[in-house]
Amino acid sequence: MAAFSIKLVLKVMFLLVSSAMWKRGQAAALKCAFSSSSTSQIIGVMSRQRHTICSPKPVPIYNRFDIPKGKDPLYSIYSTARNLSSNNGNDTSDGAAAVKLTPGITIQTALNYAIQALERKSVPEPEESALNLLSHSLGLCWELGHRELREILLLPSTSKSVLANQPMSEEQCNAFQSLIERRIHLEPLQYIIGQWDFHDLIGLKIKEPMLCPRPETEELVEFVLKDVSELIRNRGSTKERIRILDVGSGTGAIGLAIANRYCDEVQVLALDVLPEAVELSNDNAKRFLANHIDEEEGCEVDTIYKAILCSADDFTNTQAGETYKMDFDIVVSNPPYIPSRDMATLSEDVSRYESDKALCGGDDGLDIVRHIVKRLPEWTTGNCWMEVDDSHPSLIADWLSPGSLESSRLGVECVSTHKDFCGRDRFVKLRVL
Repeated sequence: MAAFSIKLVLKVMFLLVSSAMWKRGQAAALKCAFSSSSTSQIIGVMSRQRHTICSPKPVPIYNRFDIPKGKDPLYSIYSTARNLSSNNGNDTSDGAAAVKLTPGITIQTALNYAIQALERKSVPEPEESALNLLSHSLGLCWELGHRELREILLLPSTSKSVLANQPMSEEQCNAFQSLIERRIHLEPLQYIIGQWDFHDLIGLKIKEPMLCPRPETEELVEFVLKDVSELIRNRGSTKERIRILDVGSGTGAIGLAIANRYCDEVQVLALDVLPEAVELSNDNAKRFLANHIDEEEGCEVDTIYKAILCSADDFTNTQAGETYKMDFDIVVSNPPYIPSRDMATLSEDVSRYESDKALCGGDDGLDIVRHIVKRLPEWTTGNCWMEVDDSHPSLIADWLSPGSLESSRLGVECVSTHKDFCGRDRFVKLRVL
């Protein structure tokens, strides 16, 4: 009993601490790994404002914390706290696909019913899905609503919380039911809501079929920001902007996170082969960078960030009648890197909705990586950071090892490889010789 109490307290502390830190989204959360013995190991992990529900190889939330689902004490609390009766048309034993809500139902009850409906259909991370969708349906503050609803999960059914006991209108019930139905069909949460948080970009617009930004990609941004900071310190008195090439813009997340941090210091040019990705990236640029523009000086957003339609293999100093200098200071890319043999193993919320062009990197997943490496000496004399499949860093390190024939032939060497916050080999740093 004492061991169970310790585990329970630690898990509750995890949720409370992560909720308190959710707004900033950059502090470390607590990860409790419960062993079969009475001891617990507390491990620091990177956490953001919201979990990323969809990832190339998603891990169930219980496994992510190394806790067997049936032995998770807080899971038992959730189950106990939920009203499992069949009122409001929610008979949990009939296998119904959708949650049915009657106007006047309280927010707490609606939240619990939605989680049950998602669990019955084995939707990944049902709590996170329900929290985000309910917050969206109620029109709560984007930054705070999710956190406020999360706290309801810890409340008993007899709680006097104003928000937990607030009745829902017919319009709110219908909206929430509709969103839950879409999630039951495994549509990514980011597409349903239409926005997501990435790094310091709060409410980045997301559209199908662009890749939904993943939390590990924020680590890629941090590596680049560190290099940018060093370049700023070493450039002396010159005011020339540091030029960055982002290969594969998608939503614009990587390049815009960099430009947003150093808006007066950098200029980002982003490439993508999907017209809708180029459009979305430039729309997001206007959303996040417009406040950094001095209109009196005749500056525009593309002074800081611009996405163009072009592949890595085709990018030269002239595109669509425009001339681009090739002396970029840094190249960064999160290219399609999933080996074709692994595409069939992707979860449905990824394979059914996200673009194959943004996911598949050919037979071994390295097709676009090879294109980038081949072009690097033309683009830059500096560094290139890439996020890749966890099978790639060792392959790239061998292929482009310093002093090797291939490294000398291509004029590029692998400087270092790095793990993501889950301990997987994920990033490579290359340098042009």
